[in-house]
Parts: sequence; C-alpha cells; structure tokens
Amino acid sequence: MIRFDVSTLVKARLGTSLTLDVNVGPQDLADLEVDFLRGTIQVIRVQSGLVVQGTIESQLMLECVRCLETFVFPFTLELEEIFRLSGAGLNPEYVHVVGDDGWINLIPLLREQVWVDIPMKPLCDLNCKGLCPQCGANLNIESCACDRAWIDPRLAVLKNLTG
Repeated sequence: MIRFDVSTLVKARLGTSLTLDVNVGPQDLADLEVDFLRGTIQVIRVQSGLVVQGTIESQLMLECVRCLETFVFPFTLELEEIFRLSGAGLNPEYVHVVGDDGWINLIPLLREQVWVDIPMKPLCDLNCKGLCPQCGANLNIESCACDRAWIDPRLAVLKNLTG
C-alpha cells in the first residue's frame, strides 16, 4: 500500500506544501502489478483540499498483440489530482479523499493513471513481425516455409477478373 501521512497539511494555511519521495518495490495496484514505483510527489494545501502532483516512473509486463510474447513496458506518470478533505462535503469533481486520520492512499490514483497509459494494442517493438497466420511461428525468432502468397479461398475467384 502506498500511503502518506499528510495530516500536517490538513489544517495548514493555503499554499503550504510537502514533498514526498516514492521509492518502493513491486506493488499490486488492485488488478495490475508494477515492478517498482519511483519518483517525487508534491502535496500542496489549496482551498478545496490537497493538490497531489508529481512524476512517477515504473514498468510492468505486457503481452504483445502481434507475437503474444511478454515484454517490459516502461512508463512515466504525470500526476495532478485534488484530494478532497474528509468532512469537506461531497463534491463529485473530487473522487479521491484524504482519510479521517490525515493519510492519503495513492493506489487508486496510480491504478487509474497506469490504465490510461497502457496502449490499447501493446507492441514489444514497432517492427514486430508477429505470428505466421498459417503455422503460428513467431516470425521475430524464426522463419517458416509457409506460402506467403496464400489467398483466402473465398476470394480466389477475384484473381481471374481483369480490368
């Protein structure tokens, strides 16, 4: 769990800030597992709560959509989010809340940001050759003897058209 005590800022005057260093090993972000989290976060007291902003670096394992091999996906998160103070009334704009004990939990925020950062179609390499559609060989590792001029039998009749 990635929690920080920010109780000194809860009753502090506006503009007061606190710098937090993040340097932890493998973390479970609910449905994602990252290898590490490193970075610096600044927490600033504002009228509506606490602004959490900073940069976090990490990496996780993804599966390439072309060759189906797992690969390391490094990423950098740029955070900027307002944490509502507990008891400050409900405001649908601010999803994250400072706990009654003065602690903030960064896992929900980090989880959201990581999911946004993951590409829809992750590739191990932009030049990934993928799998052979006939024999399934990983074309990045080996070549196969399959006929590359294979034509779908349903479309083969179109070869006879001249135009």
